[in-house]
Amino acid sequence: MRGLTLLGTVALCVGNMVGTSVYTLPASLAQAVGPLGTVAWAVTAAGYLFVALVYASLGARYPLTGGPYVFAREAFGEYAGFQAVWSYWISCVIGNAGIVTAVVGYAVGFSRPLAESVGLQFALAQALLWGLCLLNVLGVKQSARLQIAVMCTSAIPMLVVSLAMLPHARMANFAPFAPHGWGSLAAGAALVVWAYSGVESATVPAEEVREPGRTIRRGTLLGYAVATCIFLVAAIAVTGALPNAEIAASARPIAVAAGRTLGGWAETAIGVFAIAAGVGTLNGWILMSGRIPFTAARDGIFFRGLGRVHPRFRTPHVGLVAGTAVSSAMLLLYFSRSLLGVFNFIVLLAVLTTLIPHLYAAAAEMMLARRDPARYTPRERRRAQTAGGIAFVFVLYTVYGVGPEVVLWGFLVLLAGTPLYIFFATRKPEGAATIPSPAPPSS
Repeated sequence: MRGLTLLGTVALCVGNMVGTSVYTLPASLAQAVGPLGTVAWAVTAAGYLFVALVYASLGARYPLTGGPYVFAREAFGEYAGFQAVWSYWISCVIGNAGIVTAVVGYAVGFSRPLAESVGLQFALAQALLWGLCLLNVLGVKQSARLQIAVMCTSAIPMLVVSLAMLPHARMANFAPFAPHGWGSLAAGAALVVWAYSGVESATVPAEEVREPGRTIRRGTLLGYAVATCIFLVAAIAVTGALPNAEIAASARPIAVAAGRTLGGWAETAIGVFAIAAGVGTLNGWILMSGRIPFTAARDGIFFRGLGRVHPRFRTPHVGLVAGTAVSSAMLLLYFSRSLLGVFNFIVLLAVLTTLIPHLYAAAAEMMLARRDPARYTPRERRRAQTAGGIAFVFVLYTVYGVGPEVVLWGFLVLLAGTPLYIFFATRKPEGAATIPSPAPPSS
């Protein structure tokens, strides 16, 4: 059943990007790169324009549920497809723990008992995870309605408040501009990748999108544009409002900046927007956790049960519950680290594992444009080579930026999936999900 409209896909992309990242990342960026973080936002936005173009192109031409898995499989075969879905699924279920942690981080500002009790924080995080899992089991339409509501009531008002903060920016807060040197820009860009994780969202539930050829393309690019506008304005506003040391020490940097520049009402409003946006992001990524492995499971090269569909609600209920269970287990870190420590650790691991599918998607765009002329005109082929090439180089740059320790962990995660692939590949049924052949493109 196709229930996602253009507005729904835009809201899914915006909600999956403009959530915990824009509210929490300023603190991580202030620690890692200082005010140079504003440049990191701009550089990452420019690079992700080409990543968005890649997903808009591939999603419209290969509309099967699974997104990056489908593209890697079509271009490079089954094993590449498995690597893409394995790393992407790990990124999603780990990242959901980071998202709910950030939501709780803003919620503690409204409740002293919550702020003083790790047990209450843990219970609230679990309630959010499992409540939204249930909503997604009930159907994609219900989930899409929540995403649209969150975009209209938190993301857009957030942009308005950030614009109101700009006239209060102080140039003194931008100095020293690069306290760790310009070489730290790569580390800053790698952190910002966490915010842009989600630009591919419209491609993942492709079989539930109405008129996928047009809707996925437009939804991806519109979602990228709206999110980027919010990111850049908010980054400049918060950097100009507070000294870098104060931003780095806060778990609620934008709320503090809004309170300092506009008054207590703005701090309260930003806190409410952050919680709402975080819930929307968590909802969107829980939706994704059920769809990311769906086609791979149906093809027999991932856990078979994750391809099961609920007989009444027609949703991948097993995949949704399994992904939520992994995220739920990750929250045990609450009892060994601070909230900000949990967030930073999870973000770095999730960032690396989400970059691998982006690399495969960029390479797939270049490969398929050459190999599948029925889906590309000569002009589209040239454009695909350019966008795919730039996207590939940019994603490699951000892989470099996450640092050798995280790259090592990510590489180990990727290799750890190989025995699973061997097990699945030697037991899988014949045949795979296929994509209808298009009409020949006009020249």
